[in-house]
Amino acid sequence: MSGIAEIGPGIYSLGARHPELRIFDELFPTHNGTTYNAYLVRGSEKVALIDTVKGMFTEQYLERLSSLVPLEQIDLVVVNHTEPDHSGALGKLLEANPEITVCCSRSAANFLQQLYSVPMKTRVVAEGEEIDLGGKTLRFILAPYLHWPDTIFTYLPEAKILFPCDAFGAHFCGDGLFDDEVADFSAEFEHYFDAIMRPFKDKIREAVAKVEGLEIELLCPSHGPLLRRDPKAAIARYKELAAPVEDTGCKRALLLTLSPHGNTRKMAAAVREGLEARGIEVVEKAIAVACQDELRDEIERSDALVVGVPTINRDAPPPVWATLSLVSTVTPRGRLGAVFGSYGWSGEAVNLIEERLKGLKYTLAAAPLHYRFAPTDEDIQACRELGEQVAAALLEAK
Repeated sequence: MSGIAEIGPGIYSLGARHPELRIFDELFPTHNGTTYNAYLVRGSEKVALIDTVKGMFTEQYLERLSSLVPLEQIDLVVVNHTEPDHSGALGKLLEANPEITVCCSRSAANFLQQLYSVPMKTRVVAEGEEIDLGGKTLRFILAPYLHWPDTIFTYLPEAKILFPCDAFGAHFCGDGLFDDEVADFSAEFEHYFDAIMRPFKDKIREAVAKVEGLEIELLCPSHGPLLRRDPKAAIARYKELAAPVEDTGCKRALLLTLSPHGNTRKMAAAVREGLEARGIEVVEKAIAVACQDELRDEIERSDALVVGVPTINRDAPPPVWATLSLVSTVTPRGRLGAVFGSYGWSGEAVNLIEERLKGLKYTLAAAPLHYRFAPTDEDIQACRELGEQVAAALLEAK
């Protein structure tokens, strides 16, 4: 049946293709669609599935699966990650065969009970635990927060295949199944890391340490092409991308400004003076012209985030909110913050941004400042003092 490929002796890919998809989860652009990869491993004694597919492809998936093995002969299904694009067909599968054992992490067992209202025989697996299928072994590797807390990897040592769920994947639906059969998708691989994996760099480093020493000839992620050309290169790239931010030994503050009429930027210059007077390295970025990748990198490297914002229509301008949304996509080196700005008709923006920083787990190192129209000389001195307060808090922080 079309859509089924034997990728090793008794090992099959039978996932779904979604080439027309242009926004994944209504969040991430997917210019080349995506795939929902799922697998079957047939041992001499047991038949195992590794993940399923998105719910909209359930009927297609079960038809393909039934062409390989009667559903009543399936012994277990490994849920590497419970997100519905991987577990969407699980409910119907268990309705067809309620005797299937669901192997997953402890977090996944909890999530599945809330996702699906069908009876479920679960087996919580531990680090390094193995299941013998008869001539084939499934070995489980806990990989929490890649990119949900429930994630595990499944390793098949006899075939030297690693099934890492979302890790090492890409939203890319090419003409072939393997990476050496499709066009270059390195941009999609990098974008996938940035959009989905980047907030969990410390967890990525832990997971990479567990698998980089394994013999791997085929890497079978849950999205995109299967990696057989050089699977270790993908793992090495994750290690490189997840490397910790270099510690220069100098405290660093990111000063973000949006200043339609120049008044907020005038205040920012004084804030910067106060910071630099205490030996703080300051990186200043104008939100209106800086690209998101640049801003995200600087947020990650900085010990403090200081935001200068005007009020427009009783709110902070949209580019400021968009920039602060980047904080949740990285792990900042530190979480000290401060807010200042100017306004004309009303001055709500500074307080709104202060509350947002608190919501992002920042500690405010100074009381907010906001002045109407052009700041006076006295106001400018207060801005210098705000910078000095932030600097003092940074120098006191361990």
